[in-house]
Amino acid sequence: MIESKYLARAREIAEFIKERDNFVLVSHYDADGLSAAGIMGQALKRLGKNFSLNPVKKLDQDTISELPSDSPVIFVDLGSGQFSQLQAHLTDFVVCDHHEVEGFDLPNHLNAHLIGLDGAREVSGAGMAYLVARELSNANRDLSGLAIVGAVGDMQDSSGELIGFNRKILEDAVIADVLSVKKDIRLFGRHTRPLVQFLNYSSEPFFLGLSGNEEACVRFLSDLGIPIKRGDEWLRYVDLTEEEKKRLITGLYVYGLNIGMDEKALRALVGEVYEFKNEEEKSYLRDVKDFATLLNACGRHGEMETGIMVAMGDRGKHYKKALNVLQKHRQAIHDALEWVYENGIEERKNFYLLDGIDVIKDTIIGVVAGILYNAGFVKRDKPIIALARDEGGNIKVSGRANGSLIERGLDLGKLFSELCKEFGCEGGGHNIAAGATITPDLRDKFLDKIDIGIRKQVS
Repeated sequence: MIESKYLARAREIAEFIKERDNFVLVSHYDADGLSAAGIMGQALKRLGKNFSLNPVKKLDQDTISELPSDSPVIFVDLGSGQFSQLQAHLTDFVVCDHHEVEGFDLPNHLNAHLIGLDGAREVSGAGMAYLVARELSNANRDLSGLAIVGAVGDMQDSSGELIGFNRKILEDAVIADVLSVKKDIRLFGRHTRPLVQFLNYSSEPFFLGLSGNEEACVRFLSDLGIPIKRGDEWLRYVDLTEEEKKRLITGLYVYGLNIGMDEKALRALVGEVYEFKNEEEKSYLRDVKDFATLLNACGRHGEMETGIMVAMGDRGKHYKKALNVLQKHRQAIHDALEWVYENGIEERKNFYLLDGIDVIKDTIIGVVAGILYNAGFVKRDKPIIALARDEGGNIKVSGRANGSLIERGLDLGKLFSELCKEFGCEGGGHNIAAGATITPDLRDKFLDKIDIGIRKQVS
C-alpha cells in the first residue's frame, strides 16, 4: 500500500481535477512523459472529463505562452522547473513532476522532491501522476503498470531492480494482477525478436562487435552451442531452455568483460523484469522494457499522441503505427552509433564531448550518449556531454553521468539549471542526466562553464 504521508498533496490535486472540466493535458515527450499522460488521460476519461493532449519536447516560454489561459491545465513529468513562468501566464493549473524543483511548494504542485523522494531514482513522472489517479479513484490501481513503464523508461531500474517509492507502486501492480515480476535477462526483445536480431539490435547495453553485426551474432551463438532455430521456427530468447538461457547470459557477461564494458552495467544485465499479464505473449507491450522503448520511439520521432493512445489502451491503428515508428527509432540509433564509432569522441579535461551537430537527431542524442557509457566506449571517470541541433537551429546539450560520479558530488541537473539562469536559456534535469537548449553562439562558452562546474562539484 502507498503510505498516507505522501498522499495529502495528491489528494489536493485530485480535488482540483474533480471540480473542473475541459482540461489541457501537457506532458513531456519521452517514455515517462507519455506514460504519465496515459495514466492521467485514462483517469480523466473514466471520470467523464473532457481534455485535449499537448505533449511537448520542452516547456519554454514560447510553449507556455501558447497554452490557453482560460482552461485548467495539468502538467505531468514537467513544470517544476518553470513554475514562476507558469504562474505568470496561467491562473488554473497543477503540476505533477519528479524533476528538480524551482523552489515553489504550493498546493497545486506535486513533486517528488517536495515529499522527500529522489526523483532521479525512486519515482518517475508517471509515478507522480499515478498517485493522483489513485486519489481520483481506487479503480485506477490498474494504471500502476503504466507508472512502472515510466520508471523503466527513465532508467530507474538501472541497478537491476526498481527501488524506493517505485517498489510501492510495483506492489500495487502485483496486487492488482497487472504485472508479474521475475529475474531474467534485461535486454529489449525477449518476447519478440529472433535470437540473432535480439543480439544484433541490442543497444542498452551495446555490445561492441556484436550489436549491429549479424554475422558476428550468429557465430557467437554457435560458439555457445545455442540454436537459432528448432525445425522451421526461429527461436526467441523466451523459447530457450533454462540451461541455454544461462549459457547465453554467461557468454554475454564474459564477452562484455573482455571488451572492457563497465562491470556494473554487465551485472545489471540480469535483474528484475516486469511483464503485463494481459498483453499478448509476442507483443511489444508484454515486457515493460519493450513497452517503454516503444513509447520512447514515438516521442523521439514526433508521434507523441500515438504513444499516448497506446498507453491509454489502443491496440489497433495506433499500436500498428507505433511499431513502424519503433523500427525507425532502432535504425536511427544504429546509424548514430556507427557514426560515433567511426568518428570518435573528444576527451576534455572534465568531460567527454560527443559533437553530433547536424549528424545525430536532437531527440535521440541523449539516448546515444547513455548507450556509449554502458558500451565501454568511454571511461566512466567523467560525464559525457553531447550536442545536436534542433529543428529551430538551436543546440541541444545533453549530459549523462553515473552513480559513482554522483557519489563524488556531481549534479548535472543543478549545474545545467544554474548555467541556464546565467545564460538566459532553458534547461535542467536530474543529478545523473540533464539537458539544455542554447543558441549556437553560446556553444563554446557553455561548454567551458560546464567544464569548470564539473571540476568544482567533484573536486
